[in-house]
Amino acid sequence: MRTMTSSNKKVLKQKGLVLVMVTMAMLVFVAVAALSIDINHLMVNKTRLQNAVDSAALSAAVLIDSDSSIADATAAANTTFTNMAGAVGNSEMDMSTANVSVTYSNDPQTFPDSSFDSSLDVYVRVEVTSLDMDEFFIQAFGLQKTVSASAVAGPSSASIKACNIVPMSVCSGGGTSTDGYERGELYMLKLASTSQGTMGPGNYQLLDFGSGASTIRSALAGGYDGCITIGENIDTKPGGNVGPVGQGINSRFGVYSGGGLSSSDYPTDIYVKEPSTLATADNSGNITYNDTSGAGGDPWGYSDYMASTPDCSGDSDCRIGSGGVADRRILPVPVVDCSTASGGTSNVKVTAIGCFFLLQQAPTNNGSHEGVFGEFIEDCTVDHSNSGPTPEDEGPYRIQLYKDPLSTES
Repeated sequence: MRTMTSSNKKVLKQKGLVLVMVTMAMLVFVAVAALSIDINHLMVNKTRLQNAVDSAALSAAVLIDSDSSIADATAAANTTFTNMAGAVGNSEMDMSTANVSVTYSNDPQTFPDSSFDSSLDVYVRVEVTSLDMDEFFIQAFGLQKTVSASAVAGPSSASIKACNIVPMSVCSGGGTSTDGYERGELYMLKLASTSQGTMGPGNYQLLDFGSGASTIRSALAGGYDGCITIGENIDTKPGGNVGPVGQGINSRFGVYSGGGLSSSDYPTDIYVKEPSTLATADNSGNITYNDTSGAGGDPWGYSDYMASTPDCSGDSDCRIGSGGVADRRILPVPVVDCSTASGGTSNVKVTAIGCFFLLQQAPTNNGSHEGVFGEFIEDCTVDHSNSGPTPEDEGPYRIQLYKDPLSTES
């Protein structure tokens, strides 16, 4: 009879130990694989949720920026989030389990803000917590799968670069506001006569954004997609170009008087009212504006325009129901150093970007000998802008996302 030697016993013990270790390793591998399915699913839906929350915060911030109420902005945020959650690919977001909060502040780094004032710059924070997700294997480990996300949105600081400007310019002035321009005051953005400005003979404060009347027309209608940066130099364009200027500008009032412009490409503003008595200027550039059709018998202007929007329904000058687009009458205009201009084509430095409200239609012929009039306003939104490092209360800006100060994520 064969007996088992000690060496054979040792081999059997080792085989048994290997089997145990392999079994344990397989169990760990299966557990990790099972968890990875849930973790991957969680991360994908976390990204989807973050996109929905970002959109909700931006929609509320844009509405607030258009002078809508806090209640309307909150409703817009909730509606946007619900629509995003119900979009294709987001069907797993069970809104019934989520807690959605919308809060407001005057500082993107402070939520909640006990001293919040809706008349100042407004920043919106949207937070969604405890959104339950489908669970595959994670519950076997005694864990629960929920996701949360938050976003803050609001106006940027003043931009040093803007890309939806119009090819007109104004000379740096002597006031205390943006390079000499005073809020609420009326200025000529494009001259009717070179004697009205300081750029010299042949210069009407137009900028050279390309050759040809069609370029001027489409650029003034809103078709210029180039950019300018404060501190850089740009060229002026000689000549009055009255017809193309008027045709381009007046598309913002829903007037299409030739040149191939259409409402589909260049829509009207939502509100096209003009003052009962139009502004005029003499040969020296002195502006006369004696209108009394504004609130309290004052000259009609930007404050009256804002009081009638965003909902001007029932007003004969309202174009909300016919394709009107908000803020088409708000013009970002380069402020330039005219001291180096010597008439004709001149190379001038951009010192600021000012925001002006287009008061009235521009002439399309030389009969009236009038220019383009704009009221200086505090700020305005621009597309594809770059913000400066220093916060400013004036100038163009954009609505953007901010890092949430309450978020624990990096």
